[in-house]
Amino acid sequence: MTVLSAQQLERITSAVTDLSPVQLAWLGGYLSGLSMGKDNVIPFPQRSTAAVTTPNIAPVVHTVATVKTLVLYGTQTGNGKKIAEQLTNNLKAQGGEVSLSSMKDYRPQQLKQEQRLVIVISTHGNGEPPDDARAFFNFIQSARAPRLEKLEYTVLALGDSSYDEFCQAGLVLDTRFAELGAKRVLERVDCDVDFAKPAKAWQEKVLEQFKPATEAANTQFTANPTAEAVSEALYSNEHPFKSELLNSINLTDTGSSKEVLHLEFSLDGSGISYQPGDILAVQVHNEAALVDEVLKQGKFTGSEQVKLEGTSLDLRSALTSKLELSTVTKRQLKQYAQLISHTDLLAALEDKEALKDFLWAADWADVLQTYSGAVSAQDLVDLLRPLQDRQYSIASSPNAHPDEVHLLVKRVTYDFNGREHLGTASNGLARLQAGDLSAVYIKENPHFRLPQDPQTKIIMVGAGTGVAPFRSFLFEREAQGLSGNTWLFFGEQRFRTDFLYQTEWQGLLQSGVLERMSVAFSRDQAQKVYVQNRLLEAGAEVYQWLQTGAHFYVCGDMHGMAKDVHQALLDIAIQHGGKTPEQAHDWLELLIAEHRYQRDVY
Repeated sequence: MTVLSAQQLERITSAVTDLSPVQLAWLGGYLSGLSMGKDNVIPFPQRSTAAVTTPNIAPVVHTVATVKTLVLYGTQTGNGKKIAEQLTNNLKAQGGEVSLSSMKDYRPQQLKQEQRLVIVISTHGNGEPPDDARAFFNFIQSARAPRLEKLEYTVLALGDSSYDEFCQAGLVLDTRFAELGAKRVLERVDCDVDFAKPAKAWQEKVLEQFKPATEAANTQFTANPTAEAVSEALYSNEHPFKSELLNSINLTDTGSSKEVLHLEFSLDGSGISYQPGDILAVQVHNEAALVDEVLKQGKFTGSEQVKLEGTSLDLRSALTSKLELSTVTKRQLKQYAQLISHTDLLAALEDKEALKDFLWAADWADVLQTYSGAVSAQDLVDLLRPLQDRQYSIASSPNAHPDEVHLLVKRVTYDFNGREHLGTASNGLARLQAGDLSAVYIKENPHFRLPQDPQTKIIMVGAGTGVAPFRSFLFEREAQGLSGNTWLFFGEQRFRTDFLYQTEWQGLLQSGVLERMSVAFSRDQAQKVYVQNRLLEAGAEVYQWLQTGAHFYVCGDMHGMAKDVHQALLDIAIQHGGKTPEQAHDWLELLIAEHRYQRDVY
């Protein structure tokens, strides 16, 4: 039987006569889509056993082997996910067959079936993969990982060059996939904190590299609005909310060696919502005294014209509000040493311990003073990283403190190189008066959340300002009418002067919202005692709580407290769980994979 009548064939032939091959290919796909019934089944007629007369028309047939692309991401703060979502939408817009998955939800055993892999991976802490990606990393680095000779791949790595193991997670994956025989089709791109431009350039290369054999889709889909609007927050770095300071309270007493502030900001009328565990980003400017010192040490007037992201402005303005001055990275020092041909600085870069101490304390005024050399205003601007918004764990509950967001901030001051150094954000926040405005926005922290089951036990460990999110947790539970199943470990220097939120913890203990609290005041006795010591002392009960399903949270310094707490958990598993060191390690990895061991460290 014939599918079309002579009149229908004539009309179709007339309609397609002037179309290009690309347009014909698109039309073929379009007609194929129209032919789908409501059940997505193409209703082809039954083939007749009689001879079929084929009209004298040369058919246009475009057969292209479809290559499937998997976009796989691992992220701690959500930046990698947003990039992966944008890329996925753009790949689909140009006609590709694309799927998107987080490493948490992906079975790595499927890799041997994949054809093309695009990876977006962030580095968490000092060289670690994100918590959600740890199981994937463990598999891909093990002997169980399959050979991947049929796989094409490329990697975008996100990191922070102020850490030694910059973009280490991306480097590990890139190297390992090559070892397994996969073909690297684009070189890995390592992105610093100012990742937007290099990430966009990498995406454009991926789109060009993986463009379908026919550009049919591009004739219709030159832009994809969805790709430009993935997970857009109500407020952001480009569009912050001007929040009014309602209250500022110094929580430390006379005689304390520190000043820790409780700050309350208004969200009234903003429409902003957040969850316990989320982060408030605060926009900052560099201290005027630091800007003056950098200009002095660099022998600049401040009126020099420089270009930044295609815009001309004077050097003082750039240093005040656009560029990072208070932190220096090893990569920057190396670039600076090469720029001014400073042999002493190049030699100093090889002394890791001395360099570590210098980088911990130094700002760019120290660099220009200690290792002076002729550098132009534009060269300096090109060396510096963009000024980053400061991020703080939220200390309030959206239900207990409606239309407000609270922060716990330690004012940073220290002497180095004969000069007082001030923390960029903390001192600006400390100078705010009630009624002053600060530019802020919420950053979701999906890997630091209360359990879905409100009856699940939680153990919280925080030292100093690291206790902030646990105030949020506990007030949220109180607002929900929950009590018990909570254990807080808190550490500071001295009971009398540094017991942050003391009366609030006592009230929560009295009401039963906080079931138990263990404190460690390190300077109140000859032998210093820290939160990890209190964990070990209560090891049997801590292990029992974890064995019955408790979630374990840590917030604070990754290099000190968080690392020591992690070791304490290993020791507890060995001593009270009867595990070998290897079994204890695997046990903690399982807790991380199950989201029962969550860390907010910096």
